[in-house]
Amino acid sequence: MLNYSNQQAWTNGWGKQQSPLALNTTNAVAVSKPLAFQADANYQLKTEIDDETTIRVAGTGEATIFNRPFSFVQVHFHAPAEHVVDGTTSPFEIHLVHQNAIGQLVVVALLVSIGNADPTLQAIFDRYRQKQTTSVEIPLPVSEWLTQAPTGFHYLGSITTPPLTEGVECW
Repeated sequence: MLNYSNQQAWTNGWGKQQSPLALNTTNAVAVSKPLAFQADANYQLKTEIDDETTIRVAGTGEATIFNRPFSFVQVHFHAPAEHVVDGTTSPFEIHLVHQNAIGQLVVVALLVSIGNADPTLQAIFDRYRQKQTTSVEIPLPVSEWLTQAPTGFHYLGSITTPPLTEGVECW
């Protein structure tokens, strides 16, 4: 099993577009565009998978991201968050993974603060079964989650687990 506390030791043989990043607001280029994400069809979670590194939940849904159509593939979680913003690590990060018709990936990462319980996250955790794949029917309120993070960073990066595939659009 991979040692997730020592990810910098993973070799990939790729290039220089590896995620996650230490993001810095003072070095970021400000762009006055609204969030380029529009959920076009309801997101529905269908299959909860314990892949022994995170809880991953596959599902369905359609979105327009950066003015291009994408299908929702899965959501998974990182605790603590993988991305660091201005030297601060959030306690939790949600990754919404999307793919278009030619295979391009977009990962929308949501940094989560400690606060009130979220009923959707609670339903995912309540149905979780260690080392099992479980069928679920859970609506995913993507529009509600995204209103909590109206600003962000956009960069070309990678999947954060092996095979560490690059060329992934990250927001």
